[in-house]
Amino acid sequence: MTAEKTIASGRRVTLMVPGSTANLGPGLDTIGLALNIYSKITFHVVDENEAADIPLIKLQGGIKRSQPEDQGKLVYTILSKIWEHDHDLLKRIRITVHSDIPLGCGLGSSASSILGALWASSVFNDKIPTAQTLLAEGCALEGHPETLSASLYGGMVVCAPSVNGNRIITQQLDWPEDWHIIAMVPNYTLQTADLRAALPKQVKLEDAIFNAQRVGLLVAAVTRNDESAMKEALTDRLHEQYRAKFVPELKKLRRELVNDPILGCVLSGAGSSCVIIVNKKKKEQVLERLDHFAKSEEQKEFRILDLQVTKEGMQELEI
Repeated sequence: MTAEKTIASGRRVTLMVPGSTANLGPGLDTIGLALNIYSKITFHVVDENEAADIPLIKLQGGIKRSQPEDQGKLVYTILSKIWEHDHDLLKRIRITVHSDIPLGCGLGSSASSILGALWASSVFNDKIPTAQTLLAEGCALEGHPETLSASLYGGMVVCAPSVNGNRIITQQLDWPEDWHIIAMVPNYTLQTADLRAALPKQVKLEDAIFNAQRVGLLVAAVTRNDESAMKEALTDRLHEQYRAKFVPELKKLRRELVNDPILGCVLSGAGSSCVIIVNKKKKEQVLERLDHFAKSEEQKEFRILDLQVTKEGMQELEI
């Protein structure tokens, strides 16, 4: 997006963007869930004379606990790409990020920043983009439609690139309200590029068929609120086994929870977080087990996030 005109000082856009988890085991690059953990991002255009005295990015909330410099670099990199031909706006934009989405942990922090920056860019140029436009432009910046789609629309989103053209085809589904998400967030981050590079260029036909079957079963299980089918669906042969060396907690958690009443335990996106899906009636029992696990891992620290899938996607707030 570019702009020829000068944007008036004082203009402000504030957005609330949910985080997300993606893949859910077999749904690699296909399935995303919007979570009730948020980034509130305010974009404010200041006068050129004020710009030197105001920091480019101000961080608030839980995000300050981890890699604040990296979050600042992420947002600035995104803005530089979006406004590469609009140096006036790039010099005068100031951003406040109040976020509880951990950075670099597979919970949608980069997707929330991308969507927010794209929306603000459109609004400042007096345009209201369609969801399809936001997805296409977001994928051009990051290339992960499932996290972008979940944060944009809310709920569970199944997505795929169009066979003809550059559109992203999405289908939004209602997630069962009784199925809650517990995220185990370690105190280390991972680079998505490294985790993508760990995947093989070719896979066995039987593994591809196995995953296709599980994705179909997963969608049916969600639609029918079928816990037995969901337990069978959350198994993968295309990516988790290759990423497990980066996230050793995945295997440990599965072993720890083998006798507990969970629907499944999977990587969140590419990691480093793992997510456990559990019926709310059994959640307290599982939370106790996870707390014990976290305390037993003496060399590492974990945040345990008790979350739900939110039906609401990105929203612009009235300030």
